[in-house]
Amino acid sequence: MIRINEQKCLKCHACVRDCIVHVLRPNEQGFPMVNADDERYCLHCQHCLAVCPVGAVECDSISPENCNPIGEMPSPEAMMNLICQRRSIRQYKDEEIDEKTMQNLIQALAWSPTGCNVHNMVFTVIQHKSEMEFFRTKMTQAMNFLIKTGILRIVYPNFWRYMDEIQNGVDVIFRNAPHMIVAASANNAPCKEADPWIALSYFDLLAQSFGIGTCWSGFALHAFRWIPSMRKRLALPSGYTARAVLLFGYPAVEYKRQTSPTPFLVKLL
Repeated sequence: MIRINEQKCLKCHACVRDCIVHVLRPNEQGFPMVNADDERYCLHCQHCLAVCPVGAVECDSISPENCNPIGEMPSPEAMMNLICQRRSIRQYKDEEIDEKTMQNLIQALAWSPTGCNVHNMVFTVIQHKSEMEFFRTKMTQAMNFLIKTGILRIVYPNFWRYMDEIQNGVDVIFRNAPHMIVAASANNAPCKEADPWIALSYFDLLAQSFGIGTCWSGFALHAFRWIPSMRKRLALPSGYTARAVLLFGYPAVEYKRQTSPTPFLVKLL
């Protein structure tokens, strides 16, 4: 529901121009309005609320007074450093992230962009090391079964390098990370595959700014699809599937310099 404070409205129509689904239109007096028949098309993106220069728009009971003002953006140099210095961390300190930092990371998920602004993703955050032990135990059992039956060599022929480590109890999947976040989306979501990866990419970069290391775990994602007990532990709603997994925690390794990766092929047209 969009409401216009006509006492404040300048009739500049900034909100009208920025409405991608065109539900906002000027009425006979020039004030923006939404026809009752068009309300169902609103994406609830709050762009109208954000763009109004005088704070005359309220969207979904969110008023301008409930919103933070625009803040200072990181410099291009700072962002480039963040991107270039980000490493996949596979060595973690044996300690949990403090509660305040964890809450900051979780709260930021709400600003993740999604297809059609559909906000129905579900995030499962493993916030205690004791809970991570459940997943580690189940994963170790499953990996040892795959090794004994020879299935591992067939399904993942390059994984033989880790067989001795797995059999000796080395955590090659979760890397002893104290935390994990699993992003799941509804099977009927318009961008069900892309949305979780985008959300955790945002989470990933923000984590770096708090001095927290991260590592994407494709094998963990497969495990949630293979192992019923692990999938059940996530307690996902019906019709949802886990689509992306990110490990995180305080790094137990310090890198002294940026890397110099081989550039991708970039075609300029």
